[in-house]
Amino acid sequence: AGRMPATLAHVRKVYGERALAMGNALRKDLGDAIEFVQPQGGLFVWARLTGAGGKLKDGAELAQRAIEKGVAFVPGAPFYASNPDLSTLRLSFATADVAKIEEGVGRLAQAVV
Repeated sequence: AGRMPATLAHVRKVYGERALAMGNALRKDLGDAIEFVQPQGGLFVWARLTGAGGKLKDGAELAQRAIEKGVAFVPGAPFYASNPDLSTLRLSFATADVAKIEEGVGRLAQAVV
């Protein structure tokens, strides 16, 4: 019906804003405790906990702590075929608006300490 180009443009704009918001919030709230490459597409930020400043470095342990703070994410280890990096995380920005992303990252930061 000719609506696809406009729909794609809208979706790209929304996801782009959300990806940027998540990246900005991660840099602001977690600083050097996390490293990641700002996504240029997709629906997730793939990140690695650094353990900087004595902060948590285990993604599975952080997942448990994060749930206690009311936020959830997927640890990265299950995405490896072998030799998983236990410090990795997959953070989705697909279904939350910018305010929720900022709130969620703030809660995640509370769980990393």
